[in-house]
Amino acid sequence: MTVQTVFHGINRSAAVETAVAEKWEALKRFDQQLADCKVTVTQEGHQTIGAFTVRIDLTASGHPVIVNRTNMDVMAALNEAFDTVRRSVKEEADKRRQH
Repeated sequence: MTVQTVFHGINRSAAVETAVAEKWEALKRFDQQLADCKVTVTQEGHQTIGAFTVRIDLTASGHPVIVNRTNMDVMAALNEAFDTVRRSVKEEADKRRQH
């Protein structure tokens, strides 16, 4: 289980990479069977001007989970995307436990 962070149209950011790693570790509490995760951070338009889009691709409980969130603040987009992924992962794990 690894997480890969890719940047497009934006310089690599240690703060974003650290936040991604922390959020990935927190996701593992809900599902120990998470497959590799790819997080793509894209800035639209010219650097320092456009909105940020965060895309998360992973597999939870054998099901692909893909989430896109856009915000003018990169950390807000990252938080929104991981919040959505966390809910999906938690729901899948709860369904698996019930059966």
